[in-house]
Amino acid sequence: MSEGKHDVKTHLKAEEPKPKKKRSPLKILLVLMIVLAAATGGGTAYMYKTTKDSLDLKFTEETPSVEFGGDYSSGDYVRESTGDVAPAAASLDTDSLGEKTLSYTVSRPILGGLFTPSKEFALSYTVIDTVDPISLWYWDGAILERGTKFDIQEIIAYGDNADPEPQVKVDGTVNMDENGEYPLHVTVTDASGNSTEWDMTVEVADTVPEYEDDTPRTKFEDFAKEYKGDGRSFGIDVSAWQDGVDYEAVKKAGCEFVIIRIGWSDEGKVTLDNWFDNNFKKAKAAGLKVGVYLYSYDDSEENVRASAAWIADKLGGEKLDFPVAFDWEDFGKFQTYKMSFADLNKLYDVFADELSKSGYDCMLYGSKLRLEKVWDDTDTRPVWLAHYTDKTDYEGPYMMWQASSTGNIDGISGDVDMDILYH
Repeated sequence: MSEGKHDVKTHLKAEEPKPKKKRSPLKILLVLMIVLAAATGGGTAYMYKTTKDSLDLKFTEETPSVEFGGDYSSGDYVRESTGDVAPAAASLDTDSLGEKTLSYTVSRPILGGLFTPSKEFALSYTVIDTVDPISLWYWDGAILERGTKFDIQEIIAYGDNADPEPQVKVDGTVNMDENGEYPLHVTVTDASGNSTEWDMTVEVADTVPEYEDDTPRTKFEDFAKEYKGDGRSFGIDVSAWQDGVDYEAVKKAGCEFVIIRIGWSDEGKVTLDNWFDNNFKKAKAAGLKVGVYLYSYDDSEENVRASAAWIADKLGGEKLDFPVAFDWEDFGKFQTYKMSFADLNKLYDVFADELSKSGYDCMLYGSKLRLEKVWDDTDTRPVWLAHYTDKTDYEGPYMMWQASSTGNIDGISGDVDMDILYH
């Protein structure tokens, strides 16, 4: 065998076969459609159109009215259909008042799922508000100093679930230059025409009497003994009002935990509580369980998010034994914030959302009245209840109860709030 032939033969054996061209799924589908169309004489297109024309959806109501802030499942409005129904959203949008629409897609596959004709339908609905505004604070009467200016906004507080600026009307007059009692009838009306009203009396006098606090004080040891039971712990909450706390003495008195004010926020800026760092460090050193709370005056989602980010930065990943408490309670002049209750609830949601990014859970602090009348979703939000009474009649769930603001415990001079934690 010659050397030249050997080279040629070797070269031919080493040559790799050319790869076969792969057909794309789109081309395969196109070929199948052409073959199918040819076999059926255009029947596929006819079947597609016929199926699409037959798709139908009937709603339980043609134009339902739903309540502002309510939870309405979009699926509940489907009475019957001739295909699979897919609403554009799981629930109706009730965050604002007025007329709205929600689209639904009805579809049904044909030819073993090769094609899925579909058709769009729309549910028109109206979001309404039938809830009355509420009075957040007023006395049966008020005593004002003669010669000063009368302003109804200084002696009442009110708010509404949907309207950030309900209107107040006062029937009756007050002569601030003459001592006496002046009856008034107050009416607060929201943008939907819902109203609440009450009577009150304003007294004009030479001087306003000073408030006398005659509430009896309770020793922490007696408090814990009275409410002791399985699955309960007893603690306190403190701020700069309780300066120079001796935490070793506090623990020796039977205290098991402390919730510490980290500061207060206004317009997204947090002012650090003067005693926070000292309280936090020494409470942990004493072996107490520790949590923190923010007293907030924030009035926008942007501001409350900034405040939450500040807290996360201040804590710096420090472990807490309780969720961070959101304490918004400036209800004595709520109308001046120009927020609805819905707006206020969103502030808590934003606060909790922002802190969750740094691994911190949240709980909502509120009085019995506010939890019942103002705050929403209290059955799903962790709640710190404030109700100063021997036995609370608050019916919602709560993880902690601030039962007294006039407690007395070794290690603190003056009053302190006392709390019960339920495990």
